[in-house]
Amino acid sequence: MARLSVPGNILLLGEYAVLEEGGLGLAMAVDRRISVETSAHNGLLIEGSWQGRVTSWTRESVSENPVAAAAVQVVESWLSSWGLPMDGWNTRLSIDSSPFFADSGGKIGLGSSAAVAIGLVCGLLAASTAPEAARSPDVLRLALEAHRNAQGGSGSGYDVSCSFHGGIGLFRGGAEPSWEPCTVPTDPVIILFQGPRPVLTREAVKRFFQWKKRNPGPARRFLVESNRAILDFVRAGSQEEALLHFNACRQIGISLGDAIGFPAHLSVPRGLDPAWCKAVGAGNELAACLLPRSSPLPASDGRVLRVLPSEKGVLWEE
Repeated sequence: MARLSVPGNILLLGEYAVLEEGGLGLAMAVDRRISVETSAHNGLLIEGSWQGRVTSWTRESVSENPVAAAAVQVVESWLSSWGLPMDGWNTRLSIDSSPFFADSGGKIGLGSSAAVAIGLVCGLLAASTAPEAARSPDVLRLALEAHRNAQGGSGSGYDVSCSFHGGIGLFRGGAEPSWEPCTVPTDPVIILFQGPRPVLTREAVKRFFQWKKRNPGPARRFLVESNRAILDFVRAGSQEEALLHFNACRQIGISLGDAIGFPAHLSVPRGLDPAWCKAVGAGNELAACLLPRSSPLPASDGRVLRVLPSEKGVLWEE
């Protein structure tokens, strides 16, 4: 039996830029985690649960979550490339992602599918004929491949990288993305709040690339300006200087959102400082406010959720 947990993640800066080769993003692992447990079973069974719901995957059945099938295929291929037998999977692999859902049953927006991809790869490897690989750097590459395959071959990978490593990091996008741990001047607590309406991320990404094709010059300027503003924020020597560059990142996001038809404008809940609030991800479905760690949770209209950085990525229970 193996037990582990994987943190969620949030992209604070760098929306859309992380989809580009060399595009930067600032991401933070958060203190909400999926839990993973393996146990003996006749054959391979993957079970997912959240908010009272349960789904299952076996070789004979089809799951509503494509990440399970993608993870099995990727790990099987990797084991085969090393000439390792596939007879070790008489296992039930159970994943509970309830902390990533609101009481209403909807996703909060903390990268649950990326965390699940990592948990699946770790659990499958732990139950395989190469259990030591479950704690190796290979997990990141395999989880990234599985997550991208489940999304039709797309996905920047910032979320997989962030949940694997933990902490706060500077992500650089591309076919082979990279992650550099870093700190930010604000040492923030993050207050998340929902925007005015849901956003279909896949459609927003499609619009971004359509806009890029029609506007190559502005698209290049967007990437240069976004990368510069993020680096300036990370390197800021004071909170005042950090706020200046944070605002630059917000304005870049608003301008791009208007250009592609997925607005990033916000209505900020009462008690939050608009200067430290911005949309995160595609459009304005989800927003974040960066607060000093000592700040109390403000009274508001019930839309807010407080999350803290998670310094650790994958954690194993010994």
